Amino acid sequence: MPINFRSKLHQKLLQHYFSHPDGEYYVRELSRILSFDAALISRELKEFARRGIFISSNRGREKYFRLNKNYPLLNEIKSIINSAKL
Repeated sequence: MPINFRSKLHQKLLQHYFSHPDGEYYVRELSRILSFDAALISRELKEFARRGIFISSNRGREKYFRLNKNYPLLNEIKSIINSAKL
């Protein structure tokens, strides 16, 4: 699954993380912040993590996601998100 820049969920996830580049969030927390269903967020974050855009780590019963700052195309994705004003 490539990044769908027309997907509201992809837009909101990426905008949020690029606005908070050091942030780590768990799914239900993002669900409250972004007002999207937790199941949808979970599915998309797992796919982004599988592709290397995000890194996940477990703390207790929660799985936290953060941007993978070593992802080779991260700056390009950020540039698209910022320039498109999605």
